[in-house]
Amino acid sequence: MKWFNHQTESCQRAPRCISTTQYRTKHMQSRRQLPKLYNVGMFFLLTLVIAGCGQSLKTLAPIQPVKNIADAEMTLANDPSANVVVPANPEKELSEPVFDKHGLQTVGLKIADADIANTDALTYILAFNDYGYTLENWDNFLTEWAEVEPQIELPKADQDSKIVDVILVSNYPQAFEIPAKQSILTKTLDDITVSICYWRRADLDYKYNRGNSYSPFYENAAAGNQGENTDVFYVKITNNRQQHIIIDVKKCRIIDQGESIYEGLYYKDLEDRFVSNRRVSGLYAANGLQTAKEVLLEKRMPIVERQVGTHRIGINAGESVEGFVPFIQVKPNATELTVILEIEKAPPPEGAQRYQTINFKFPFTHDRGIRVAQPAPQRY
Repeated sequence: MKWFNHQTESCQRAPRCISTTQYRTKHMQSRRQLPKLYNVGMFFLLTLVIAGCGQSLKTLAPIQPVKNIADAEMTLANDPSANVVVPANPEKELSEPVFDKHGLQTVGLKIADADIANTDALTYILAFNDYGYTLENWDNFLTEWAEVEPQIELPKADQDSKIVDVILVSNYPQAFEIPAKQSILTKTLDDITVSICYWRRADLDYKYNRGNSYSPFYENAAAGNQGENTDVFYVKITNNRQQHIIIDVKKCRIIDQGESIYEGLYYKDLEDRFVSNRRVSGLYAANGLQTAKEVLLEKRMPIVERQVGTHRIGINAGESVEGFVPFIQVKPNATELTVILEIEKAPPPEGAQRYQTINFKFPFTHDRGIRVAQPAPQRY
């Protein structure tokens, strides 16, 4: 009896003391639950991964400067028969010694179809080895490059003459009075230096859509089409010529791969956008427009020519002006963008020459997925 009582008491104390049939039944149930638990765990992990990707896309800019060489290499790695060319330097013996001397390297070019690459034009996208921005070093390089460029542009036996284009890419935000948020592209032509970078709407909201003021570049989430919204670039122009230059923001434009054109916008266009939106009015609209007058390139440029009943704005000789330039927002299906800033050069006062127009062209890419992932407009 003592032994039986002992066993009975042990069974009462031990919850695992069950019959063989019960054990098998419970074991089978637990095995059936394992796949469910595994699926739940994988679903949770997938949710975290997707959330992480979404978060990273939110921090990227939908418009970015030039595709990197790595993009072309990856395309060819996945599909060796793809009709793209890894941007190369066909004039290596002429250009590389100058690049190396000034600490520059080719970091990216716009990817072109293999059958037209490097035939009519050759665009070098350069960066200093430390990916920094040194305007003095850039000017020193351009002085020596001016001797090499004509040699590269000379027609060869098997091809016509080509146009050489040189662009500097940098990530030095202090290059601008309002520090840049994205990489900067810089180009110098005829003693005029232009630097440009794209600004995300989220960054513009954080800086200007706060307090008792609406951002002059606000985006209307309920807009029926992208034409009611803007894409905004920050531009700095330095005029090292002996004569002034003229810039008409309306003549600046973006052209996508389908030849669609997106015009630059005047201050008046931004004002009309406020008027057409009933939600933006009163003090908030007035303060937003005042901000526009302070930060727009158009409003920062002085009057360089006065005519009967009108005037023209631009940049005087030896001076520099910078500010925001808004454009009509590009279409969602746009992928390759060329931002064109049109500048008129005034002739010497004693000369008989006419005004000459020079186009500064900057290559950018647009990603629809990143655009969709951008955070909603926000007030701070």
